[in-house]
Amino acid sequence: MELLGVMGLCALCLLPAAMLRSKSPEQALLLVLAIAAAALGRVLTLAAPALGRLEALFRQAGVESSHVSILLRTVAAALVTRLCADLCRDGGSQALGTVVELAGAGAALLIALPLLEAVAGLLLGYFT
Repeated sequence: MELLGVMGLCALCLLPAAMLRSKSPEQALLLVLAIAAAALGRVLTLAAPALGRLEALFRQAGVESSHVSILLRTVAAALVTRLCADLCRDGGSQALGTVVELAGAGAALLIALPLLEAVAGLLLGYFT
């Protein structure tokens, strides 16, 4: 139910942002950034208990906490990348949005590298 409030806040921001965009694109972008920061803070507050439950579930399944951490950091990098790329495009720069997406893909690969190494080691252990 609280998610509907966050979505409502974002929807209410659309009209003022659209009106500002024609007269002052910089102020429209600042308004969108402020609303996005408030909404993101609320969503993170709501998601904290779910992340704790998810970690407990993985612990029960016998998955190492370092692997769960890698997974969550990769998901966070993807979400932040998407948000930043959309903000760049909303600000009028398609090229910067694409650069942010490429940087995010590289960051996700670097974050997930230890997990990929563990999987490769596991596979090599089966074949030797």
